[in-house]
Amino acid sequence: MIENGKTIFVPWDFKGVSEYALDHALFYSSKSKLDVCLIYIVKKEELVKETKIKLDKIAADVLARKGKRVRTIVKVGSFHSGMKEAADENQAAMIFVGIDGFKGIQKYIGTSILNVLSGAVIPSVVVQRPKRTRSSFSLICPIDQRKESKLLLRWIAFLARYIELKVYLVYPEFEEAGQNKKIFRNVAFAKNFLNKEKINFESECFSVFDFNNSIVSFSRKRGIDLILNLTKTELDYRSFFTTPKSHYLIANNEKIPVMCITPTRTGWKFIPFK
Repeated sequence: MIENGKTIFVPWDFKGVSEYALDHALFYSSKSKLDVCLIYIVKKEELVKETKIKLDKIAADVLARKGKRVRTIVKVGSFHSGMKEAADENQAAMIFVGIDGFKGIQKYIGTSILNVLSGAVIPSVVVQRPKRTRSSFSLICPIDQRKESKLLLRWIAFLARYIELKVYLVYPEFEEAGQNKKIFRNVAFAKNFLNKEKINFESECFSVFDFNNSIVSFSRKRGIDLILNLTKTELDYRSFFTTPKSHYLIANNEKIPVMCITPTRTGWKFIPFK
């Protein structure tokens, strides 16, 4: 398989949570050989030079402290447009974003964080704490009735190329038999896929009424390193008046990293698998 994605982006805000994101990005970089790039979006052209100097100092500090070289980019525009342009130019495969719990995610709600962080650009890993030092790596892959949930399996296959994984397939149980049939078909497909890829996995079923909370609770008990999250392609009008459940999963109280992946019609221009 050919890797088209070359870069891991870390949006920098000169706060502690950016350090968390960088910590995780460096781990994935060491396993996958993807470059790490610190990126900052400014609104005015005259701020580019000053901000670039600050970012370069951060990069120099990372090299001195961790022996890792990282690149730096400063773009002009909104977070959405600047990130997309930079992602296209630098063949970005993933983005790591640090947040300060639900309080930190609230500032994005008005601009649809699920689109800003994931669907509009590239898959995003949202982190709230530094990377834990562990000898093993495990992740949760939720499977539901949507055919798009199979897309998560492709990212599992990518990660399994570089990291020895333990995968937990989790799926909800609905009251409607028709919805359960779709889920069971997807779960059967996922099990067959993981067996063919020779990836170690187990499966668990949770109630649909408390699915996200069950995922977080299960992750805490099993020491899960990453939760995969299939976000909606578009948010409906109700999202402007309520907080989508995915926000609570992304900013979970256990501070477990969450990879947000949004299905798109055309897919991603640069993805680390074909």
